[in-house]
Amino acid sequence: MKGILYALAFACAIYAGAGDLFAATPVYRNYSVTVAQGDTLWDIACRHAEKKEDVRVVMERITKANKLDAGRIYPGQVINVPLRVQESGLMLATK
Repeated sequence: MKGILYALAFACAIYAGAGDLFAATPVYRNYSVTVAQGDTLWDIACRHAEKKEDVRVVMERITKANKLDAGRIYPGQVINVPLRVQESGLMLATK
């Protein structure tokens, strides 16, 4: 009986870890945004974050995509916002 429980526990652990192991790397496509007066990088990242996504991660993606120095943005500046592409090829909607 103990052997069956160990085998079941092992199978559950493999099943739980397999999703992360074989998960596809997300694909991103840039979406152009013109910075408005009063916009901050945080505001833009919040508007484009997916549900339950850490806004700081979105800010980092935007900063890297635009090679921003210290995250500074200016009104009228056009920046690229990387949005994750769904398997259907459509970009995820923004808030």
